[in-house]
Amino acid sequence: MKALALVATLFFLAAPFVSAQETYGTIRATTKLRPDGSKCTTILNPDTHTAEETISDAANKVLKKTTYLLGDGDLAVGAIFYDAKGTVIYKASYQRDGGGHVTEAAFSAPDGRYLGKRVFVYGAGGDNATQVIDYDANGQLIAQAQPVPPKSSKKKH
Repeated sequence: MKALALVATLFFLAAPFVSAQETYGTIRATTKLRPDGSKCTTILNPDTHTAEETISDAANKVLKKTTYLLGDGDLAVGAIFYDAKGTVIYKASYQRDGGGHVTEAAFSAPDGRYLGKRVFVYGAGGDNATQVIDYDANGQLIAQAQPVPPKSSKKKH
């Protein structure tokens, strides 16, 4: 009987220790309403290292969804793109420079076939890409490098 009481006591003493060893991140949900009435909802889950972004129209009908696979600092290292029905359209993997900027996005079909890549070029000390260059699955340039339009500095009131 004393042994049973000892085991029960140890169990209750150990339970807080065991639960203290588990760490749970805080799931964050953000919804942005767009001028056209559609919305973008992002759910960041640090435990699964994912961020799920869902675009819905004004009637709450899902238009598309993207699941971002997150690495260190919750920066995306890849993504899976879905259509409105939840079917995978394509996947992407990202390479980043030391500053965390995406320098290359490689795209693949749902079956894993390589589709091509997009290279991002940044100006000296800039945080915004100044050009994007697209290549097909054979490494051939698809189009001349396209300049990226500067973001507007005007704030909407």
